[in-house]
Amino acid sequence: MPHNICALVVAGRVDAERARSVGLHAELAHGDLTVFPIDHFFSAYWAAVRGDRASLDVPRRCFTGVFPRQAVLRDLVREVTGTDEPRFAIIQTEYHAGMGDQWAVAFAGERRLTSDRALINEALAALGVRASASADEFDVIGLGTFRSNPDHLDRYVDLCDELGV
Repeated sequence: MPHNICALVVAGRVDAERARSVGLHAELAHGDLTVFPIDHFFSAYWAAVRGDRASLDVPRRCFTGVFPRQAVLRDLVREVTGTDEPRFAIIQTEYHAGMGDQWAVAFAGERRLTSDRALINEALAALGVRASASADEFDVIGLGTFRSNPDHLDRYVDLCDELGV
């Protein structure tokens, strides 16, 4: 079964109503982490609507063409957490039949917390997730059960087309 997701993982308290108002719908939560499915159309839409052309300090490894790297994501996380330097990660997987890759980067505000070669477990560890004796960080928070992004993100393709983005 494929595993193709892209998400914002946000550490700390989240205002769920504010999150929904900016199109963020929680897929899962673990402790003080909330996982919000996103994609590059979602981030491109919000960047265009807000006139924000800035990019996050994302490693070149993540320049896949579809890995969201717009700084507007940091601004959205600031809004939904109410903090100036929120801790968050952007993660992406693309696996089929055990073959594929993953990309991840974690931040505290504008400061990148992960290495240039970070995978999802490193990004989650930077947010405070701890592996157990039987499960890595990925499995500890339940990412194995989140296998594909939800259909509600499809609307951002059309919204980007309408904006010419």
